[in-house]
Amino acid sequence: MTLIMLLAVVALITLPSIIWLYALADATINTFKTFSIKIIWILSLCFFPPVGTLLYYLIGRNQRRTYYPVGRLVLICILMFPIVMTIAYYLQSPEPKTYMEPSTPSSSSKTIQI
Repeated sequence: MTLIMLLAVVALITLPSIIWLYALADATINTFKTFSIKIIWILSLCFFPPVGTLLYYLIGRNQRRTYYPVGRLVLICILMFPIVMTIAYYLQSPEPKTYMEPSTPSSSSKTIQI
């Protein structure tokens, strides 16, 4: 069950986030025909991530003047994040679930009567 949940998180959250971060880095690094177009793409990626990412890959990449690659370091960091999170999840040690009964007063203890 845990493996299914982990795969669901990777498929539904991590992979779209990687694609969005790559588009944001690409829009930030490259220059566009005008600076206002660059600002519009960055704002649309930040405020409307799913729609902005889809539109950026369909329309925005053709409006660039430079075609700098995002870079190996950025791509490696983006791809390493889910791997590190998966390893950290499996390395967690679960807390022991033990129940301790409340202790009873020992018979040797002195009771004070008033």
